[in-house]
Amino acid sequence: MFDATFFVAVSFFTVIGAFIYIKLPSRLLSGLDAKADQIRAELEQAKALREEAENVLAEYEAQRNAAEKQAEEIVTEAKAAAERMAADAKVKIEEQLVRRTSQAEEKIARAEASMIKEIRTVVTERAIAAAAEVLKEQLTDADRSALAEASIADLNKHFH
Repeated sequence: MFDATFFVAVSFFTVIGAFIYIKLPSRLLSGLDAKADQIRAELEQAKALREEAENVLAEYEAQRNAAEKQAEEIVTEAKAAAERMAADAKVKIEEQLVRRTSQAEEKIARAEASMIKEIRTVVTERAIAAAAEVLKEQLTDADRSALAEASIADLNKHFH
């Protein structure tokens, strides 16, 4: 009547009863529920991290696009500034060229006037010397005295 099968069945039911008595199934279920809750929380955290990473990536892309746009604006402004500076430099060089040309022309004109004055002085001195030589040879002592007195009288008129 009590064979080995009976004792195996009694042992089986005793173990099952002990498991139920110590509330092993509820502990297992609560452990599984806790593990499921933990996995669910980790999934939600991973989802939140993914959304945050996507937001950071989108923000980074926006900043990169803004930086590229700003770089393009800087390059455009630099080109415009360089063109303005080149135009200003060209105008200044042209003004300086005109000014230096004018100065050179004035210097040439002054040199020409000075040279003409020197030539006139030399010609006048030589003409006076030649006239003096001619007068010396042709004038008598009386004519020289009369000429000297006329010159002195003429000087007196100019100084009084």
